[in-house]
Amino acid sequence: PCSPTTLRTMKHIFLLLLLVIVEAKNIIHIQIDDLRTEIGAYNPNHVIHTPNIDKLAAQGVTFDRAYAQQALCNPSRASYMTGRYPDTTKIWNLIDNWRYMGNKNSQLWTSLPGMMLAAGFKSLGSGKTYHDTVQNGIMNAIFEYDSFRSWSPESLPYRNPGWTQGIDFLGCPETRWGGNVTVAWCERKTGDMSDVLTIDHAIDLLKEAVNDDGSVETPFYLAVGLHKPHMPWIAKPEHFEMYDLDDIKVAKQKTLNGTDIPEIAFRDCDSPSPYEPLEDDDAKLARRAYYAAVTGMDEELGRFLQALEDSGAAEDTAVILHSDHGWQLGERGMWAKNTNWEAAVRVPLIMKVPWLEGTAGTRSDELAELVDIMPTIAELAEIDVPHTKLGDRLNPIEGTSLVTSLTGGKVKDAAFSQYPRKPKDMSEPWKSNGIGHDEAETFLYMGYSVRVEDWRYTEWYPWDQENLVANFDDGVYARELYDWRNVESAYMDYDEVENLNVAEHAENGEITSTLHEMILEQFQK
Repeated sequence: PCSPTTLRTMKHIFLLLLLVIVEAKNIIHIQIDDLRTEIGAYNPNHVIHTPNIDKLAAQGVTFDRAYAQQALCNPSRASYMTGRYPDTTKIWNLIDNWRYMGNKNSQLWTSLPGMMLAAGFKSLGSGKTYHDTVQNGIMNAIFEYDSFRSWSPESLPYRNPGWTQGIDFLGCPETRWGGNVTVAWCERKTGDMSDVLTIDHAIDLLKEAVNDDGSVETPFYLAVGLHKPHMPWIAKPEHFEMYDLDDIKVAKQKTLNGTDIPEIAFRDCDSPSPYEPLEDDDAKLARRAYYAAVTGMDEELGRFLQALEDSGAAEDTAVILHSDHGWQLGERGMWAKNTNWEAAVRVPLIMKVPWLEGTAGTRSDELAELVDIMPTIAELAEIDVPHTKLGDRLNPIEGTSLVTSLTGGKVKDAAFSQYPRKPKDMSEPWKSNGIGHDEAETFLYMGYSVRVEDWRYTEWYPWDQENLVANFDDGVYARELYDWRNVESAYMDYDEVENLNVAEHAENGEITSTLHEMILEQFQK
């Protein structure tokens, strides 16, 4: 039995540990669907109206070169919510659940919310954080959102309005989930109800976590997932009215014509083909609907950010905001995500950390990846990344904390992305080549992309359907090289970049060889 002195010492240590936990900072993690970096914080001259995101950027650090690891919801979210690359999670499509499918060790992994839970934080969530792969309320709440392994009791059953509540608020009355970008939008007086209810619930969770005087009994991590501007594009009439069709510009490079870009880089989408664009009038309607949906989302986000200010806890709370990937609005004929091009993989990333002096309103031009979010949050919360449990030792966290970049430091030299393809006819590899609802055992190619300061380089490899890895020994099927020299990262224009593939230009042999070796080092394991 312990002596009285030992017991008193243990009690003292426990109280000190409890004090450290109570004084820890809070984390709010805002995740937005399909948002590209054409908002005020990234391009003040652009037309998209996002006053609330812009205000957050003025209070924090804006990352000008942050990248998703795959331009598709499920694999991207599985990656940054576990701190591992898609080739480690083995999640590349929309139908596989990261916890119960994919990597054989994933049932033993600690997720980002689970990391916070294990460290003594309240782990709370509202809306689309993990991706939904089972459209069933009870099944989603238990399996899709990782239940008690990621979330505190206060956040269970998990609520992603429109999905876990069993009510579909997401479709438009006429098109529902069908229709192309020219018609898959609608005006609604209430705006998108999924985001309205997500923010309502997030505010309720915030109020429960923060005392009336702004203090907290237990530090919290609160993930807030906004669904718009994911299609269908739903917004209030006044949000559509903000954008005059006559003022909306269309893409300058509307097709692959004259670009020397391999057709497998293109994803079959709403353009008739890579060489035949949408009509300009249709493209303008689509762009206006996207802009309106972004503005509607920003309005709902503003309600939540104001609630944070009103709570009295804002100065002790870091806010990390990012998209799960970008979105293409007709550049090179693409209308979607689903590529390795800059507009698809580059994401807004803004971090407001009130206790880091001198960071408000600053920018970082350093490369960053969404896989870095988990270790960044760990460092901000002053906790260790998971490394002791068996699953976390078998597949260690692969991201790197970006806290150094918040104050001007450099973390990495490259950012990596990837995307699979499954062409039905290799004479037209751009056609019917989507993989969203296909098993990985049926993929035919994997495109691996590396972004460095001056270049983007992509290689397409045949896919080993049995072992679910690229067949690097079979050689490169196609390659792409885009020149980013003399392009300013901040305020850049997607129309002006990646319109010419220079991979086969003789003068680029050395850089192509260097970037080829970087891809092999990253992905050939």
